[in-house]
Amino acid sequence: MCGLAGIVTERDITPESLEACGRALRHRGPDSGAFRKRGCAHLVFRRLRIIDLRPEADQPMSNETGDVWLVFNGEIYNYRELRAQLESRHQFRSLADSEVLVHGYEEWGFEELLRRIDGMFAFALWDERSQELMLARDRVGKKPMFYTNPSPDELAFGSTLNAVLELLPHRPDVDRVALDQYLVYQAVPAPLSVYAGVKMLPPAHCLRFRRGGPAPVPQRYWRLSYAQKRLRSEGELLEEIDGLLREAVKRRLVADVPLGAFLSGGVDSSLVVAIMAQLRSEPVETVTIGFDDPRFDERPYARKVAEHCRTNAHEYVLPAGEIRNLPLIIWHYGQPVADVSILPTFAVARCAKERVTVVLNGDGGDEAFCGYSRPVVARAAQLVRGILPRGALAPAARIASRLGKRGQLLGSALATDARNSFVYERGFREARSQLYSPEALGALAGHDPDEHYRVAWAEADGPTDADRVLEAELTTYLPDQLLSKMDVSTMAHSLEARSPLLDTRLLEFAATIPIEQLNKGWHTKYLLKRLASRYVPHEVLYRRKQGFVMPVSRWIRGELAPLTRSLLQSLGSRERGLFRRESLMRMLDEHLGGARDWGQQLWTLIVLEIWFQIFVDRTLDPSTPLELGVLQAA
Repeated sequence: MCGLAGIVTERDITPESLEACGRALRHRGPDSGAFRKRGCAHLVFRRLRIIDLRPEADQPMSNETGDVWLVFNGEIYNYRELRAQLESRHQFRSLADSEVLVHGYEEWGFEELLRRIDGMFAFALWDERSQELMLARDRVGKKPMFYTNPSPDELAFGSTLNAVLELLPHRPDVDRVALDQYLVYQAVPAPLSVYAGVKMLPPAHCLRFRRGGPAPVPQRYWRLSYAQKRLRSEGELLEEIDGLLREAVKRRLVADVPLGAFLSGGVDSSLVVAIMAQLRSEPVETVTIGFDDPRFDERPYARKVAEHCRTNAHEYVLPAGEIRNLPLIIWHYGQPVADVSILPTFAVARCAKERVTVVLNGDGGDEAFCGYSRPVVARAAQLVRGILPRGALAPAARIASRLGKRGQLLGSALATDARNSFVYERGFREARSQLYSPEALGALAGHDPDEHYRVAWAEADGPTDADRVLEAELTTYLPDQLLSKMDVSTMAHSLEARSPLLDTRLLEFAATIPIEQLNKGWHTKYLLKRLASRYVPHEVLYRRKQGFVMPVSRWIRGELAPLTRSLLQSLGSRERGLFRRESLMRMLDEHLGGARDWGQQLWTLIVLEIWFQIFVDRTLDPSTPLELGVLQAA
């Protein structure tokens, strides 16, 4: 796992800029670093050595003749099979998976290389013969790639926004549309970034750039289709899933450094750990983080799995002062992300690095196997719409909304159509007109805050509303928040994370399973739990789903109240030009007084103002622990 960056330009790029770019990436690759100039291309690389620890495997890496160059972040899981196809025609200098990309490009070309490789990756290829730069990102978006094309003669790229900015002559303006998307979705969705003109390459996309040519347009090279359903017996499905998942785990056990797993005590990570334990001759190193509050603590379940699988279990409790690291965490993201679980994820990665360099995790189980309530609700709502006449839907929605939390979800879905009920609800979608300043609203004239999710819904090809929800979640919430959180948190501590449940073949198979079998009897993740019952104690599987839930509302009503007020006063200042200060203060007072729970929204604003003070004002050193005395109202 590594950090990469570069720029193709005729502009003079100083060694100081390249060195600063490398420093911005050092946490992603502390073992070695280099930058290289080839004509108008400057390549920067930092390496975390995982496979073939020798200097021969360091990057930037070239072909035999030195006219094709690569910087690559990730792992290619089928590199041994590809290498066997290439060795008779190409000279390999290392045992690393990265060299397969160089020679694979020479042998098959860029597009065919992308079709053949299986893994998590973001990479750049510079072909000096054709004077062409090629960028690519993996199929589901595990590895990041930012880029900017400020003129026909220049394109800069990198694993992080912070690294890309070091290669530009000046810092771009904040993108008002991206800021609105953050406030609606609690993360900036690809292809946007928080900076105007700087984009994130979407998952499963590639890009080609030649100086002086037309503006490069990202091209999709892979799409997961839910259109082709096949009805099979439950036994057949379980055997196929079992075989695919075991192979996916096996491929991800290749490393020349210590390897372990995150173990939360949930279905997905428990299943991955159990399969690891069967495939490895030595005990698995597992890392678990819990909470002092038993309502949020899953350590007892993780302990049962660790005992059952005989792992070397390492437990930690989230430090009470972890929130003091929030400025540093936000710096690593480079743009605001309001998922409150960025705190425990950052902490568990730090703890894991004390033991291992590679961890497997359970990311993707919910998206592939219907683990969230949204597709279940969509399926129920579609069934009700098919039975009741249109005029009866509104009364049915009102009745359902009185029947507990699940009934409220169903009632909300019935109150509109399937596309609109899919739109994300946790941010400021409903409060924009009351909170945004007139200037901010004017800058957003004509912009639809729901566009990102509407596009994802329109592109989904599943035969049912539930299938479309699954597909759209896989292309929005998963890469924009969950995978970004995992990548940034682990890379901040020079730790590599691998996700067997996001294996391409497993995803493609799961997409062919009819929704009635995925959540048989309206149970979330029905099939995966049935499979996991072969490996994991029953009481771990059939319980209420928790996740990394954090009591942010309580924090803001307690120890964070003074800090929140100070930050909101700054965020609502005339200099920011974003919000009506009186509206922000009213929201906080309503929350503090218990009139309404604005915890998620207030956390979103806390993160945003800290980001502004780090990156726009430059008044907050991200290494400085969060204290009231540091953050002053504007």
